[in-house]
Amino acid sequence: MRVTLKDGSAIEAEKGERIIDVAARISEGLARNALIARVNGKLTELNRTIDEDCSLEILTFKDEDGRNAYRHTCAHILAQAVKNLFPDAKLAIGPSVKTGFYYDFDFSTPITMDDLPRIEK
Repeated sequence: MRVTLKDGSAIEAEKGERIIDVAARISEGLARNALIARVNGKLTELNRTIDEDCSLEILTFKDEDGRNAYRHTCAHILAQAVKNLFPDAKLAIGPSVKTGFYYDFDFSTPITMDDLPRIEK
């Protein structure tokens, strides 16, 4: 499969090869820093396979879409951590924002600053 990279160069990929493995062939550092990919203009996960000729961009935290993907994932991790410690907590919204992310929760009893280290752990 012909994979055209952001700079216009092209590499060959085996049908069914994962995007993260293509990134590792380009550069181990790129693979370590990769957060999400854009295939034919659409965002997708790094475990997606290459099944046809395509354009490919590997996005890192340096890219706005990479930062958004990272922050979106962090919001989900925060929600899971809170639900593990406070199973009765109700989840509201948890979007990524320009400077990070947040999550709104509804707790049956308020949490305190003392709870934060447990959530962070």
